[in-house]
Amino acid sequence: MITIRDVAKAAGVSVATVSAVLNNDSKVKVSEKLTKKVKQAMKELNYRPNLIARNLAKNESRVIAYIVPSISNPFFSQIARTIEDMAFAEKYSIYLCNTGGREERARLYIENLIDSRVSGVITTLTWEVKAEYIKMLREEKIPVVGLAGAQIIKDIDTVTVNDREGGRIATEYLIRKGHKNIGFIGLKHSETTKQRYQGYLQAFKNHELPAPKDLVVLGTEFTREEGANLTEVLLRQHPEVTGIFVYNDELGAGVIDKLWELKIKIPQETVVIGFDDSVAGYTRPRLTTMILPKEEMARTAMEMLFERIRKKEKKLAPRHVQVLPTLMPRESA
Repeated sequence: MITIRDVAKAAGVSVATVSAVLNNDSKVKVSEKLTKKVKQAMKELNYRPNLIARNLAKNESRVIAYIVPSISNPFFSQIARTIEDMAFAEKYSIYLCNTGGREERARLYIENLIDSRVSGVITTLTWEVKAEYIKMLREEKIPVVGLAGAQIIKDIDTVTVNDREGGRIATEYLIRKGHKNIGFIGLKHSETTKQRYQGYLQAFKNHELPAPKDLVVLGTEFTREEGANLTEVLLRQHPEVTGIFVYNDELGAGVIDKLWELKIKIPQETVVIGFDDSVAGYTRPRLTTMILPKEEMARTAMEMLFERIRKKEKKLAPRHVQVLPTLMPRESA
């Protein structure tokens, strides 16, 4: 294996000179002539620098991490595409960290990202990514931006959704369609679910209707199968339900699957509305949903992160951007 010493010998310079050229060290002056000799020797020897060693020496890398609770959820994979495209344009690589909603996995990722000296982190603000883990990154001077999720972390830049208002808009749409027995399907341990549920309750209050107290079922996974299972539970306990507001589209697709299986006509007998517009256009019937500007959110987060990376030594006040979802009526409601 070719080493930095081999390069130094071939170029007729010291190891320190080769190191200065490799790391673009402005504190060490290397003439243009010597720089060319070092680069020529590297080319002739087909030398590839040890990136881990360079990262440790420079305390940084050309890598950005994206932490998500479930990459199988199309919402996060769609955002990941924009993050990857923007990183590639700036010659950065991406580490994708899939926590599975588990706290121990989130912590392990954070510790490994610190050890790898990543340049920055985009993280979903879901419950398993504890505030203390964010603090660990910040103490190592690794820039962090929160993207989606509902944790409130004031010390970092965030791009989030007005989930409460989105929940209100979605539920009021169903109320205006004449539905009062509207079920709500969400996730346990989810601040986002809590916010969207608060909007659901607000909609009934705005229309001076008694809010249903027990038409709520909560699951533990972001999957289509979970949506189907929760729908079965909801309708078994409350067959009077004629409308369902679902935490997200992936679960919403499962709701539609179960309604078809039970031979409940959509939207004639039961209407369904989702949230995030990730798979809404691919269900049958197509799912009415609350659209989130995913590409815009990802671009804003990445622009914030790049600014933090470029101005790493400067103190910038945290910025908080919140987007409002918009209603997209389709065939399910």
